[in-house]
Amino acid sequence: MTEMARKRRWSRFIDRQSGKALIVPIDHGLTMGPLEGLNRVEEVLRWLNPDVVTGIVAHKGFAQRLGGAPGCGLMIHLNGSLNVGETPDFKRMVTSVEAALRLGADAVSIQTNFSAATADHNLQLIGQVVDQAHAFGLPVLNMVYDKGPLQGKELTHLRHFMRAAVELGVDALKVAAPEDLNRIPELVDGIQEHTPVLFAGGALADELSLLELAAAVVRHDTGGICVGRNVFQRPNPLSTMTRLRDLFRRGVPTMDFSRLAQPEAAELEN
Repeated sequence: MTEMARKRRWSRFIDRQSGKALIVPIDHGLTMGPLEGLNRVEEVLRWLNPDVVTGIVAHKGFAQRLGGAPGCGLMIHLNGSLNVGETPDFKRMVTSVEAALRLGADAVSIQTNFSAATADHNLQLIGQVVDQAHAFGLPVLNMVYDKGPLQGKELTHLRHFMRAAVELGVDALKVAAPEDLNRIPELVDGIQEHTPVLFAGGALADELSLLELAAAVVRHDTGGICVGRNVFQRPNPLSTMTRLRDLFRRGVPTMDFSRLAQPEAAELEN
């Protein structure tokens, strides 16, 4: 029964026409402090259109302040750290599955930054959160990042961490896309068939790069994107997200992105 509940809840984060997730994380304030685009609740409410955005990820306090406004899937982020702390890659639990349920969450998420120092902590955290969330029929999104020395083995290490999370029962994964987007099939092989893989946007970049990432998601049939700063830090976040949604729905793997991208890409460089 709980598996059925998790599938139904996860479906709230999926666009029915494209089958892709277009999730916007707005949990950055805890880690980074005030950020352009997230300074005020009103800024978020201006672009939070459920016809375009399939879901958001937020810490409990910001989710409370949004009230019942979102109308899209709500995911509560359960752990975190300050980037000014001594151990920013140790993400501690800052709330509970029960608290997320009281807020009406459709899912919960955790971030695990893997290194030699954090690996044991992360495995225990993932296992405990999955058990607690699944007991209530809540799906778990695990944001997985490799913070160890790469030495040319980026995909090998990341695939190991992704597989570990799958072994512990997570329902979906969020990871950074490889620099070469053509290597996405190699990254998600054996995982995407049963566990949706969403790609992060990272720091603010030009919109053309974001559209190319979305096209790669279509081309390689992965789960979607989970993009924050590359959405809410743009002059017109809703326009950017509408282009992403339309690209997903169109299902065209190759197109002239330069005509789709906003002129703001050039403005950002000035």
